[in-house]
Amino acid sequence: MIGTILGVGIFSVPFVVAKAGIFSFIVLLPFLALAQHTFHKFYAEVIVASGEKHRLPGYAAKYYGEQVKYIVLFFTLLASYGSMLAYILVGGMFLHQLLSPLFGGSQFIYTSILYVTVAMIVLYGLKLIAKVDALLATLLLLAVVLVMGKSVSEIHLANYQLASWTYFLLPYGPIFFSVGGDGAIPEVCRLLDNDRRLIKKAIAWGSFIPSVIIFLFVLAVVGVSGHQTTPDTLAGLASFLPPGVVSVALAFGIMTITTSFLTVAESTKETYVWDLKINKKIAWLLALLPAFILYLLGLNNLTSVVSLTGSVSGGILGLVLIWIFFKAKNGSHDGRMMETGLSKPLAVFLSCLFIGGFIYSLITFL
Repeated sequence: MIGTILGVGIFSVPFVVAKAGIFSFIVLLPFLALAQHTFHKFYAEVIVASGEKHRLPGYAAKYYGEQVKYIVLFFTLLASYGSMLAYILVGGMFLHQLLSPLFGGSQFIYTSILYVTVAMIVLYGLKLIAKVDALLATLLLLAVVLVMGKSVSEIHLANYQLASWTYFLLPYGPIFFSVGGDGAIPEVCRLLDNDRRLIKKAIAWGSFIPSVIIFLFVLAVVGVSGHQTTPDTLAGLASFLPPGVVSVALAFGIMTITTSFLTVAESTKETYVWDLKINKKIAWLLALLPAFILYLLGLNNLTSVVSLTGSVSGGILGLVLIWIFFKAKNGSHDGRMMETGLSKPLAVFLSCLFIGGFIYSLITFL
């Protein structure tokens, strides 16, 4: 859970918080983190209750029919390709910042190397990377702690803007994106043999720990770089922190972003294979190619990409999970579906809220 959540999202939040103000961050992070935690539990419960091997579009088809399946498929792919595009953008930036002083070359070359590497691993096997994902997440955590530790003496209260009402909702999409870990849920359920008690504990800690890390990391970054915070965070910090500290963060950031990229790419491929019954080689091509084409077409504004992706992966797919969960609960005969305290009127209210967030992010993106 932690390895999936702690990826490119944590590096995209400080920039929007620096523009929107710290009050926006303090209001939005707890609400969106709690929402994602709830969605993670819903997804796990649907997986356990159904006993079938699907991704989200397949479960939508099971409970609401084929027409709904393709609507959910559209938003699932939009979120997946947006996530992979964000990984391409940030991973390429980090690789270029780390290696270009030694080897030269343009950012496009390093981005292409990252993309081709991930594509080949997804084609020929993900097992090795999956085994070291937890280790890389731990190393990224240590790198983040190192950055925060070195930042403390450089923090200035004047760098914190209380609020900019013009940009108050700007962090909505990036924060939603940064605390999302639904791609890991099927694997969590499998590893814990569908044991509801253990799954709930794993999801609780796996959602809570990254949220705390994101909170502290963003406070440290904005406190150091203020209005000079860059969209990818680390480029802006390079002016304030020792080069070695930034290099360590870049190195572990690249590795962790790569594993998150692999997780999303594999999940997208499985969507095509499991839910659409497409040949694995064709599914691999459909999963990996579109995001790189979008990059080649010049869609390279990281903040816009992450904002739209977060509003889809968090808000739209979150409300899909709410209604799939209610349907699964009504059809359950084993009496073991979890009690959430989420009534249908509250679910309707949240659905409207998340649709509004998506529309706001779409307008901002356009």
